[in-house]
Amino acid sequence: MREKTPSLPDNLSTIATKCEAFRLGLFKPLRLINKQVIGMELLTDRTTQEILYGGAAGGGKSFLGCEWLLWNCLSYPGTRWFVGRHHLSEIRKSTMVTMQKVMRKHRIPADYYNYNNQSVKTVFHNGSTIEGVDLMFRPSQSEFDSFGSTEYTGGWIEEAGAISVEAYEVSKIRIGRHMNGEYNIMGKLLITANPSRNWIYRTFYKPYKEQCLPNYRRFIQALATENDKNEPGYIDRLETLTGAKRARLFSGDWEFQNDERQLIESDAIVDLFTNSFIERDAQRKCLVCDVAMHGKDLFRVAYFEGDVLVEHSKMEKSGGKDVLTLIDRYRKKYAIPASCIVYDSDGVGAFIGKNGGFIPGSRPLHGGMAAIKDKDGTTDFYNLRSQCAFLLAEDINNYKIYGEGVNNEEDIELLSDELAQIRRVINSEKLRYISKDEVKAAIGRSPDFSDLLIMWKYYQIIPRSKPFVRQVG
Repeated sequence: MREKTPSLPDNLSTIATKCEAFRLGLFKPLRLINKQVIGMELLTDRTTQEILYGGAAGGGKSFLGCEWLLWNCLSYPGTRWFVGRHHLSEIRKSTMVTMQKVMRKHRIPADYYNYNNQSVKTVFHNGSTIEGVDLMFRPSQSEFDSFGSTEYTGGWIEEAGAISVEAYEVSKIRIGRHMNGEYNIMGKLLITANPSRNWIYRTFYKPYKEQCLPNYRRFIQALATENDKNEPGYIDRLETLTGAKRARLFSGDWEFQNDERQLIESDAIVDLFTNSFIERDAQRKCLVCDVAMHGKDLFRVAYFEGDVLVEHSKMEKSGGKDVLTLIDRYRKKYAIPASCIVYDSDGVGAFIGKNGGFIPGSRPLHGGMAAIKDKDGTTDFYNLRSQCAFLLAEDINNYKIYGEGVNNEEDIELLSDELAQIRRVINSEKLRYISKDEVKAAIGRSPDFSDLLIMWKYYQIIPRSKPFVRQVG
C-alpha cells in the first residue's frame, strides 16, 4: 500500500500557496492595499524597470518594499536582493523592524530565515538573501564600495530623498545580474520616497506631471488617506503638520517650497538646465574662477557667453601653476582677454593680479543693472555678495539664464542643491544673503559651484570703461 504524504502545517501550506500566487501575479492572498497591488503588478510585469512609489507619509511604502523582497526570496530560491538607505543604521532601526512585522503578518516560521543584525543580511532556508547596503555618498567611493562586486536579482532604495544621484545610478547597474535568466524575471529597482526636490523630482515626478515619463519608469502616488492599515490616530497626527512638512508628508505635494526665505523658485532651478531658447552671445564672454585655497577642496572655473553657461571644469586642490594652466587653456580655447576674467579676491587673484577681483564683503554697486526692488520696497543690499545673489535669483526666476554646459545628472544635482540654499536673512534692514557657514552646514560642503554664478553676476554689473555695443551684420 502506498504511503500517504504527510500534509504541511496550515501556515506552511499557506506560504506555499502564496508563493505560487505571487509567481502567477495574483496578489490578493497578500492582503495589500490598492496602491500596493498596483505597485506589485508593476514590480512583476515584463516592461517596467524602475518604480517610484510614494508621495506622502503613511502610504505603505516600506510595507510594499518588504512584501516584495520577502515573496521574491521565498518564491525564487537562491536569488539575491538588496535594500539600500543613506546609512546601514537606518535599515537596522526602521526597515528591518517593518520586515519583522511583515514576517509576523504571514506567519513565516523562525527557521525559514536567519537575520544577522551586524551585517544587516537575511539568509533564507532556500538560499535567497536580502542584503542591507549603505548608500551614503563619500567622495572617495564614487562607485559605492558598499556594493562590493555583488550582483543582485533586484533591489530597493528606501527614503531615496536622502541619497545622491550617484547611488541611484550605481544601483541600476547592480540588478538583473543574478539568476534572472533562470527564473525569467526582470531586474527591477523599487524606489520609495516622500516628495523631494532632487534627482527624484527631475527623473520621475516632473516627466510624470508633463506626461513624458518613459515606459520603463513608473510613478505611483500613495497617500496616508488611501491606506486603511495605518495605526489609529496616525492620519490625525499628520493633519496637525503645517507649512512645507504638511505639504510633503500629508498632501504629497512635490511642488512644495522648502523655506519661505528661498530666493530661487524650485521650478526655475529645474528649468535653468533646459532654457535652450536663450542663445549664446560671444561678444559678452566671461571666465569665472573660484580657486581651491584657504581650506577648499576643489578649484572651479566656468565660461559664459552672454547668459549661457557654456562649459565648466573642476580640479582637486592645487597650486598656482596648475590653476593658471587650466585658466590658460580656457583663454586659448575661447579667446578670452584678461579683462573678461573674474575671480575670488582671496584665491586665484594672488596669481592673476587685481583686475576683476570679487570681494564678497565689499560695498554693493549702485545704478542700472545693479539695482533691484524687493517685494517690501527695499532696494539696498547688505554687501556685494548679497547683491549678486539677489540679482542672480531674479534672473533665474525670470528664465534669463541657461545652464547649457551643466549636462550630467551629478552636476545638475550639485548645482541645484546649492542654488536652493540662496536664502535671505529675515528681519534684516537690508537685503542680505545668509552666511556661507550656514550654507555649508545645510549641504555639508562649500557652495563653490553656485559661487561661480554669483561671481558671474558681478561681472555683469561692474562698471565698464567703455559702453558695450553689440555689432550688427
